[in-house]
Amino acid sequence: MYAELVCRSNFSFLRGASHPEELILAAAERGVSAVALADGDGLYGAVKAHLAARAVGIKYLIASELTLLEGPPVVLYAQDARGYANLCRLISKSRMLHPKGEAGLPWRELAEGNEGLLALLPYPVAPARVAPLAEAFPERFYVGVCRTLSSGDEARVAQAKALARELGAPLCAHNDVHTHHRSRQPLQDVLTAIRHKTTLGQLGTRRLPNAERTLKGPEEMARLFSDCPEALERTLELASRCHATLDGLRYHFSEEDLPPGHSTSTWLRELTYQGLQVRYPGGVPADVVKQIEHELKLIAALDFAGYFLAIWDIVRFARSRGILCQGRGSAANSAVCYALGVTAIDPVRMGLLFERFLSMERKEPPDIDVDFEHERREEVLQYVYEKHGRHRAGMVCEVICYRGRLALREVGKALGLSLDQVDRLAKVAGSHGGEMSPELLKEVGLSEEDRRVRQTLALAREIEASPRHLSIHVGGFVITREPLVEMIPVENAAMKGRTVVQWEKDDLEAVGVLKVDLLGLGMLTALAKCLELIRVHYGRDLSLATIPAEDPKVYEMLSNADSIGVFQIESRAQMNMLPRLKPRCFYDLVVEIALIRPGPIVGDMVHPYLRRREGREPVEYPSEDVRKILQKTLGVPLFQEQAMKLAMAVGGFSPAEADGLRRALSHKRAEERLGPFHQRFIEGGVSRGYSPEYVDTLFKQFRGFAHYGFPESHSASFALLAYASSWLKCHYPAAFTAALLNSQPMGFYAPHTLVADAKRHGVPVLEVDVNHSGWDCTLEEGGLRLGLRMVRGLQEAAGRRVESFRQGQRFTSIGDLARRTRAPRHELARLALAGALGSLNRSRRDSLWEIQALGPLEETDLFFGMAMDGTSVALPQMNLGERVSTDFETVGVSLEKHPLELLRPALRKRGAVTAAGLERVRAGSRVAVGGMLICRQMPPTAKGFCFLSLEDETGIANLVLPPDAYARFRKDIHGALFLVGQGTLEKTGKVMNVKVQQLEPIISSMSF
Repeated sequence: MYAELVCRSNFSFLRGASHPEELILAAAERGVSAVALADGDGLYGAVKAHLAARAVGIKYLIASELTLLEGPPVVLYAQDARGYANLCRLISKSRMLHPKGEAGLPWRELAEGNEGLLALLPYPVAPARVAPLAEAFPERFYVGVCRTLSSGDEARVAQAKALARELGAPLCAHNDVHTHHRSRQPLQDVLTAIRHKTTLGQLGTRRLPNAERTLKGPEEMARLFSDCPEALERTLELASRCHATLDGLRYHFSEEDLPPGHSTSTWLRELTYQGLQVRYPGGVPADVVKQIEHELKLIAALDFAGYFLAIWDIVRFARSRGILCQGRGSAANSAVCYALGVTAIDPVRMGLLFERFLSMERKEPPDIDVDFEHERREEVLQYVYEKHGRHRAGMVCEVICYRGRLALREVGKALGLSLDQVDRLAKVAGSHGGEMSPELLKEVGLSEEDRRVRQTLALAREIEASPRHLSIHVGGFVITREPLVEMIPVENAAMKGRTVVQWEKDDLEAVGVLKVDLLGLGMLTALAKCLELIRVHYGRDLSLATIPAEDPKVYEMLSNADSIGVFQIESRAQMNMLPRLKPRCFYDLVVEIALIRPGPIVGDMVHPYLRRREGREPVEYPSEDVRKILQKTLGVPLFQEQAMKLAMAVGGFSPAEADGLRRALSHKRAEERLGPFHQRFIEGGVSRGYSPEYVDTLFKQFRGFAHYGFPESHSASFALLAYASSWLKCHYPAAFTAALLNSQPMGFYAPHTLVADAKRHGVPVLEVDVNHSGWDCTLEEGGLRLGLRMVRGLQEAAGRRVESFRQGQRFTSIGDLARRTRAPRHELARLALAGALGSLNRSRRDSLWEIQALGPLEETDLFFGMAMDGTSVALPQMNLGERVSTDFETVGVSLEKHPLELLRPALRKRGAVTAAGLERVRAGSRVAVGGMLICRQMPPTAKGFCFLSLEDETGIANLVLPPDAYARFRKDIHGALFLVGQGTLEKTGKVMNVKVQQLEPIISSMSF
């Protein structure tokens, strides 16, 4: 028997080549009795190893190799709960003393806080370097010995034996494992090259000399250590002393700030009923009270009251600072969340399923997502850190793994491909879904016969999903009652002011640790800015709650697919759906948002719903139970809650089984996990009198949710913002567009598309100008004035200086601007190129000449900004094409002309119509249309079809390319900006698409 005590998984980040699960499974297959992951200064892979070990019945030792500032690295093993807490604390301190990616602990910290820990010195060193540390671990210190069949092996073994004798410590064998199988060694070498930022050919002695640092079974280890079998026996002794397990982890949410005499449950009850009085000023309906009592009872039984209170407190803080926020996701199924003001959807009125959010059967942490204005979310995050302390609050990490292009790039560079070759390889792989045929390789000048190319492709596939580095989750926060640093190791993030835990969200969920999701949403930022513009310029004080509901003009606008800039329903697919759905009420928006998702599309739910809505297909229900569940969606299951209800009503599932089905559908390996549910559902449905055909059709629709389907509550929460943004666009287009521009980057469209849309809605748009523009875009004389933020390359501090130093007094010259703002020459040049000096000098080239003629622009120079050369030169002026091109380069939009207006003569020669002109073309006719490519999509559910949106001076034309056409024109689709497509015009009501047979770049000698 043998226990492997030193394994490095790929969570050592470029030091190990095997997943924790692979190491555990290989150990079980080879008869290894216990395994310890000894990844450096972290427990990153601990949960994955723990779950895998539990599944195969092998002992997993919680361990980590700690970096010491004044000594050699040492592997620590947690014996018990106290030892685990100390291990987490020591790792946290080691990491938090240093910037991200670095670690190191003073040895005295380890000497003074090692209760419940065993220590193993993996490699022998001089006795003087380690003797104090051995003394700090009385009867708990081991000397490691390793044979890797490489040069110097026996000298190291002899040194280890001598060190063990001198310290009086047991000698313990290990294999310094880096791979679970020898076949993984080529990838191990590539990872080493990537870590050292070099190629395999230049790696030299930094490369492992052989493949012997792999997981070996007891027999092989016995042969290696036949001269000292006691070293193998010591591995079992060490393993037998370790009893710490993650099953013993106990998480408690913070319970601070409770009023006297209250527990978390009683305080939550009081706040809930206070909130109900606000939500229902005319009296709380009896069915709402019944639901509230049911939820409060369940929350108390599961001990989640503190979690709800923390969310309430965070939302309360945000609103006290005027930060727009709204809960979404399955939390909107909760009447308690609605009463607390966390969510904005009444789940009782909408008939939402609370068990989708929380149930006694699964006893899982609830998942509450709250969106905040993305530009102000940091205020909320820092409030959480400040309130709970960094020792009890940390953000969830996200493990960034090798995928697609990144894998090809880094593997290719390690194998010695040139940067140009790597770029071409990655580009063609990214635009072709990773499929690399010999023809594609040839197209980019690479050959399948090249050994390095073959190895790159093979190893890139092997490295897929391997961890590369740690990042920050989009918004997850862990808050604990006990010290977080003794439950999960915490480390510094690259972003200033952020600390993160070392486990990702799936790991936290697996061990029952709750997280709070505090997310940033660009549309909330835009809505807040729009409401403020309306208040300042129109004197109307609106909020999300007071925007007039169910406005017919809004629904008329949306039915015409006029939704550019609108939240959630501005994509090309949504704009195609809107004229067919013709929304007339809020619930239509709920359905609209849910329909254009991979789940309903794959499950073939979209077309049946539309046919029934248009009256072209009867709506029939096989039972009253099914009618109650599907009546709102015309007999088609569009939402996850409906799938759960149908599983119970039709298949006879218990609530726990229905939730199991929902979890299987949500899993990334859903297809594998759905198998057991299929037969169970068929049998249950048939036994209840439903036809096998109907039951099978239902389950096939359920499978669609495996490709991402919405909970109804989530769709409803998003529909609120979709309606609010639609209303603002409809009634205040100038303010709405200004707010969108001031909130970039966000949304689906570039600024030039937003500006063009505003102009089509009759909004006058004024150019950027230092004498009129602030940093932000604003409203002026009923129009939209572009702000200095639109000037690319201009820092906000510079733009704010211009705004501040103008102070109601116009700049009189470029020299005056330079002197008052102390702007350096390059900032003045950016303003000149952008046309922002138009009120000082209409000619951009003359402005640049004047800027160069200014005296020194160093801060302390006596002649700062004074004209030093009065020479006048007649410079050639920019022509129209040059001005438009420069506008797009410097501001991202041209108010003078759309580029397609300049290309229109070339398009007329091809017989191309404008985007607006497509309305006058008969369906089925062959037509040509050209424009600037603003959107390119190939959704996974489209079966190889590619969708392009081309913008011209009149609007947007939509093109559809079948797979064969995409294959023929792929190079131009991914390489050209201006395209002209020819094909057949397809019309369905107001929806128009050109099905492309021919596509090519627009050829013009004009310069842009």
